[in-house]
Amino acid sequence: MSDIIINEYQELLLQKNKIEQILPSLPEGYISKKTIKEKQYYYLQNRIDGKLRSRYLKENEIEAIKAQVELSKKYKLQLPQIEERLSELEQAAKLIDKNITRQLTLLKLSCGMDSLGSVQKERSVAFANALNAIEGVYASKTAQQNIDKWKAGDESFISIFKSTLNMYGFVAEV
Repeated sequence: MSDIIINEYQELLLQKNKIEQILPSLPEGYISKKTIKEKQYYYLQNRIDGKLRSRYLKENEIEAIKAQVELSKKYKLQLPQIEERLSELEQAAKLIDKNITRQLTLLKLSCGMDSLGSVQKERSVAFANALNAIEGVYASKTAQQNIDKWKAGDESFISIFKSTLNMYGFVAEV
C-alpha cells in the first residue's frame, strides 16, 4: 500500500513540476478572427493589467499558437486537480503510517531539483555553498562528490538528499 501511495505521489509531483515549468512559456488568452475587406486576420488576445491586448498572428503561426493556448487552458484545469490529489495522498499517509508521510515530505522537498537546467543547478549549488560558508559548515567530500554527480545528471537529487539525511540520522527508512 505504501509503495502505491509513494509512487502516485511522485508521479503527480513530476506532472505538477512539468506543468509549472511549461505554463509560464505558454500564451494566455484566446484567438480572435476579424474580417476586414473580406480578408481574415487572426489575433491573440488577452488581458494585461486589466487592458485588452491584441497581437497579430501571422498565418503560419496560427495553428501553433492555437495549440499552445489550448494546452495552457488544459494545464490550468489540471493543476488544481493534481494539487487536490496530492493533498488527499498526504492525508492518507498521515492516517496509515508516519514513515510514508516522511517519504512524501522528502519527495515534496526534492521535487523539481532533477529537472533544473545546468545553469540553475550551478546557481543552486553556489547558493548552498555561500550559505554553508556563512555558517562555517562545509559539505563533506562524499557530499560534494554526490552533488557533482547530481549536477552531471548521474544521480537523482532525492537519493543524495536521503543519503545525506540518513548520514546525520534524520530519516527512518520505510
